[in-house]
Amino acid sequence: MEAINRQFVIKAFSEKIEEATEFVSSKIDAPKPGQVLIKSKYIGINALYDRELYRGAVPYIDVKFPYVFGVEAVGEVIEVGEGVSMCKKGDQVGTVKVGTAYQEYQCVDEKEGIIFPEATAEYLTLSPTGVSALLALEKLGELVPGETVVISAAAGGLGHILVQLCKMKGCKVVAICGGPKKKELLESLDCCDQIIDYKNEPLAEIINTKYKDKIDVAIDSVGRIMFDLFLQNIAPKGRLIVVGAASELGDDQFEIVSQPRVYESIYWKGASVRCFMNHLYKEEHPVAREKLFKWYAEGKLKIKVDETSFSGITSILDASRYLLQGKSCGKVIVSID
Repeated sequence: MEAINRQFVIKAFSEKIEEATEFVSSKIDAPKPGQVLIKSKYIGINALYDRELYRGAVPYIDVKFPYVFGVEAVGEVIEVGEGVSMCKKGDQVGTVKVGTAYQEYQCVDEKEGIIFPEATAEYLTLSPTGVSALLALEKLGELVPGETVVISAAAGGLGHILVQLCKMKGCKVVAICGGPKKKELLESLDCCDQIIDYKNEPLAEIINTKYKDKIDVAIDSVGRIMFDLFLQNIAPKGRLIVVGAASELGDDQFEIVSQPRVYESIYWKGASVRCFMNHLYKEEHPVAREKLFKWYAEGKLKIKVDETSFSGITSILDASRYLLQGKSCGKVIVSID
């Protein structure tokens, strides 16, 4: 089979997405032996990570131009190559691989395909965003029922899953978000013991008084002031888990601070700072994904996809800008016509 495949590619490194990228069209031939051809239905947006890629700032990725970027997508298998046994035509299959997602069609080795119950935006959110949330908690959080967990960016694609998983573990959940709409999303999940809208409430005052030395687990994807606030109030034997640094990424360099090294804050408490990177736990993904799919199917886990509509491959640009502006509530997804 031949098809025209529209792709969003990095053509050169730049600070601006408009200068770094372009949309191109190419022909895609029939899948080779062992491969399947997938027509995408939904694509997940990871704008912060994307920005570091087109800036040339991700050290473990060797970007060769033109470079199709994007991480996760789900669609339907429309053709299978010779010798394929794990997938069949009509299967709903997702992929999670850096440098693949931002295109209308993918030809991939069948072992890279993940059979989904349905090709929906919700299941796509669970893999890999939900997988990241679960593994960060299981591998680094070491949650104990009754512990206090504080989560920044709690209304985002990752955050709204984290708050639910922490409550499922029996923890006290403190969710931080920015704005009434995001607070409303978190309230709808019915799992947060306290929601702090930092745009309308005195965040530092609340944390420094109510949760002074009482944060057993902090999960931060923001950095800078948020990281400092969590670090100052970490409990004895507490764990501060870094899952991102949104306030730093995109700058020419990380903020230079002049203060005692981090162990001065945590040594006497026996606390720790831990960093999570999803790809380092690849062998754990299938089991984590199976758990999440089951909980979602049973109604134990709610998945929130941002209500703003982004349709067609070219809308990736708008979706990326939207996410970087901090407007998202839930996971930002692009539907492909």
